[in-house]
Amino acid sequence: MSPGTIEANKEILQKIFSEDFWFIIPEYQRSYVWQTDNVTELAEDLFFAFENKPDSEYFLGSLVLKRLISSSFPEYEVLDGQQRLTTFFIMMAVLRDLIPNEKAKGTIHKKIYQEEDILENVPARMRITYKIRDKVEDFINDFIILKDGTTKTEELAQYSESDNLSLMNMANAIIVLRNFFVEKQEKIDLQQFVKFIFNKALFIYVSTENTEDAFRLFTILNNRGIPLTNADILKSQNIGALTSEKEVTKYARIWEDIEGKHGEDFDRFLQFIRTILVQEKARTNLLEEFNDKIYYLKSPAKAKLKMGKETFELINNYNGIYEDIIDLQDDALSNEFKNLITVMKIGLRSEDWIPPVMHYYAKFNTNKIDTFLKRLEYKFTGDWVCGITPTLRLEAMNDILKAIDNTDASNLHELLDNKKLFKIDDADFRGYIKGNLYGRQCCRYLLLKIECLLSDNTVHLSGYKYITVEHVLPQNPKAKSQWRIDFTDEERLAWTNKLANLVLISQKKNSALGNLDFEEKKSTYLKKRIDAFHANKVFIEKNKKWNPATLEKRQEELVDLLIGN
Repeated sequence: MSPGTIEANKEILQKIFSEDFWFIIPEYQRSYVWQTDNVTELAEDLFFAFENKPDSEYFLGSLVLKRLISSSFPEYEVLDGQQRLTTFFIMMAVLRDLIPNEKAKGTIHKKIYQEEDILENVPARMRITYKIRDKVEDFINDFIILKDGTTKTEELAQYSESDNLSLMNMANAIIVLRNFFVEKQEKIDLQQFVKFIFNKALFIYVSTENTEDAFRLFTILNNRGIPLTNADILKSQNIGALTSEKEVTKYARIWEDIEGKHGEDFDRFLQFIRTILVQEKARTNLLEEFNDKIYYLKSPAKAKLKMGKETFELINNYNGIYEDIIDLQDDALSNEFKNLITVMKIGLRSEDWIPPVMHYYAKFNTNKIDTFLKRLEYKFTGDWVCGITPTLRLEAMNDILKAIDNTDASNLHELLDNKKLFKIDDADFRGYIKGNLYGRQCCRYLLLKIECLLSDNTVHLSGYKYITVEHVLPQNPKAKSQWRIDFTDEERLAWTNKLANLVLISQKKNSALGNLDFEEKKSTYLKKRIDAFHANKVFIEKNKKWNPATLEKRQEELVDLLIGN
């Protein structure tokens, strides 16, 4: 590659993990942050493609790379794509340790590690080198490079409480993937799956030797600088189905107004409509989903919707529903409803709950909608916190959509009182929220929900620019602080990251104040200089001490509050 050249290509996975590519995760990159949902969803989608479209290419995403000209071999800094790349690095180690065939094990092992060969002057080298975080290399050597390292599940489980985010998430990814493939191993030959991902799964990569060009590419890709979207083509198809210039002018303007309102989230809005109509997980892109599962272009008699006027009217109708019920423009909505919707929009990682809310409102308007939202939120949150897979959570939402279709307004109680439809494992839910929550994806949301539940609903919660989770008992109190007197080391270890010790603040943290003793923190930090959320503030201000007894009482009250709702 000559200086200044930008190289772009697509490569199958086995080529990306070959002698042609060695990767460095540089110091400025963030930690490995993929958690159970991300890992499971990738594995499930790969397996669906393997079982249903084994001869088709499967797109894994893009890589933005900077070629290191100082290196004597093809070495690249990863600017974008490290989360997915790391997950495949881990996945290969898991598959290597599960597949019984020794030759296949050796082939997979070479993808992640080059063994040293003194005679041929070949050095030992990991496929991916992490320059960013201490102890990561030791972890990789012990559990990924070492053959059978991924089988050490008891040792890996100990990392669930690690304060090193990368190690905690890497250990979790190994456990999640191992459990996933152990289950699949009973039904299929994993070797055939590996053959599929090696030869049909592919990355698009762009690389350059110039740092400025590399970061420009990263920015362009992350700003979605793609000239024509699925929504554009969908609009064109439907405009073409109209019969008069008057209709073309009218519906083109309606489409453009809705697209302008949703901006970059327009495809997401159309996906909500697709989900309401199809009521199953999307397996292809938005355009193909509409053409194959809504318009049924190959079998028009099965169509759920006609192209043209009918499609434009439906999209316009659901845009109004979205504005009323998600943007909260319907004045008939209670503050209790608005507050719960607000914290769900802020704190829930997935938006799969939105189509059921829209569909309910489309059919029943605001009739008992507060009750419906409470049931839906409890089901959605409970399944998420308990680690139910994204696919099963989505199926649960689709079951609710189907139940709405099958419910008459005169029998609305049958939907709302359907215990099976909204059931979660209460014991598991209680166990998870009683454990260490800090650093978990659900932590901020559960604290937001507590704020919502403790509100008197006289006002609609909104307007938080920053939301940060803060420890009251600090993670590392000073040696001579009151914290060290009020808590033994064992008590600090037990309580620091639990729900009872965590509060929300709505401004950026001032780290210099974080280790203050409770009385100082109470008056200086949480009361005056940093805005604590109302429910947290009320509890903190009425307590003179913050000790194990305080936390034990608070923990019981908060857990009961979340479970009892």
